[in-house]
Amino acid sequence: MRKVLIPGMFLFITLFNVCGQTAELKGTAPKYAGTKLVLKSISNPVTGEYRIVDTLCIDEKGNFKQQILLEKPTWAYINTGLFRIYIYMIPLTGYEISLPPKTEKTQSDIRNPYFKPVLAHLLVLSEYSLSGSGETSSGDDINSRIFRFDTLLFIKNKEMLEARQRNEFLSSDSLISVIENSYKNDTSSYFKQYRKFRYGIIKINGRDTRLKDIYEQYLAEKIPVTGNPAFMDLFNEMYKEFIFYYSRTEEGRGINNIINRTHDITALRNTLLEHPAVPSGEFAELVIIKEIHDLYFKKYFNGDDLLQLLDTIIESPVSEKNAMIARGVKRHLTRLMKGNYPPHFELPDIHGNIITPEDLRGKYVYLNFCTTNNYGCLTEYPFLQVLHRTHKKHLEIVTVIVAEDPAEMKAFMKNNNYTWTALFYNENEKLLWDYDIKAFPTNYLLDPEGKLVLSPAAMATEGFEQQLFRIMRSRGDL
Repeated sequence: MRKVLIPGMFLFITLFNVCGQTAELKGTAPKYAGTKLVLKSISNPVTGEYRIVDTLCIDEKGNFKQQILLEKPTWAYINTGLFRIYIYMIPLTGYEISLPPKTEKTQSDIRNPYFKPVLAHLLVLSEYSLSGSGETSSGDDINSRIFRFDTLLFIKNKEMLEARQRNEFLSSDSLISVIENSYKNDTSSYFKQYRKFRYGIIKINGRDTRLKDIYEQYLAEKIPVTGNPAFMDLFNEMYKEFIFYYSRTEEGRGINNIINRTHDITALRNTLLEHPAVPSGEFAELVIIKEIHDLYFKKYFNGDDLLQLLDTIIESPVSEKNAMIARGVKRHLTRLMKGNYPPHFELPDIHGNIITPEDLRGKYVYLNFCTTNNYGCLTEYPFLQVLHRTHKKHLEIVTVIVAEDPAEMKAFMKNNNYTWTALFYNENEKLLWDYDIKAFPTNYLLDPEGKLVLSPAAMATEGFEQQLFRIMRSRGDL
């Protein structure tokens, strides 16, 4: 992911667990007049799934002032074209903010399934109490302090990595000491915790500290703080492919047998607890969930065995919070598995009719994701028309077209005399995420009941028709 530190542009939102309390966002942004910005928060720290917190409505003059209900502590962000801006809010607190320059994604960005937004900090002009107890000017508020810290951390971490490339030694402890000296008078417990998690990343990059010591100094918490992205960033770096490498040590030698044969989650937790950087059953369980997610498609272990372990965690977790995360991981890993119903969508066709997967049942469905100008897609389209004309009695072809607007899709289909079903993706980034679109074209085959049969399916130019015939014959449909 591209990461740019933009001076004065950072806001992180934390919501304390006070039911019914609100925070407030206000400001003026003429370039955004008449638009709506969706405020999101990560609902699953392992998969990256999000939930919608609220929608910031900007009037025709570019003004906005909106109360936001805070149900629980959460970090949130807003996507604004090229930028993803992070925000940090406290209940009963208001923030006068300045949005970044409105920089729209190019058509290339829109059609690029690998596009990643630029991470940025949001400028807080002032912070004020909703109870009327005072105002904090820009620079003294927690958002500005976090921004300055992240900027300094980025610079120092870069210095250390460059020194290592020159085969020079630059002590991570020295760098941390220099940075922390700037905050010795800062009494914010939250900010202190945030800094501590970030320092752990420097220790990892310094490669001069054991995993156990990094855990004890920078990650140790009685309860894993999964809602804090600084915690999760450090956690993910520390335990990257942890199970895979630990299974190759003397202490972890039983891991392969547990995963591949016994599926004993208690034994796996206890084995991980033998490692000095795994302090508790709840922590071990979180490591296991993360590793199942990260290793599932890497073929280090059998996928079905990993899912069986995940089911055991869901049924009998050490922590209910871990069970919730595990359920999200299972949905993520199995959402495109053969035999399952595909992720839901509601998309308009060229006539404006809303189509869902349920509407397509009764025939086999060849579901494609394409654009109007990708070379691979343009090569496929004539073959799709032939398939549609030849097999429309038992095969429905549906192409989700990633285009600038519905008119572009409609004109493209009409000008080329293509007559199968085309759906506009409707700027639905979650849809592309749900269907794991990493390249165009991407294809799937659904059976008449609406379940995935081929995931993914072959392209029309590379043998899809033969795949379809084999499946239909095996099922007695031919």
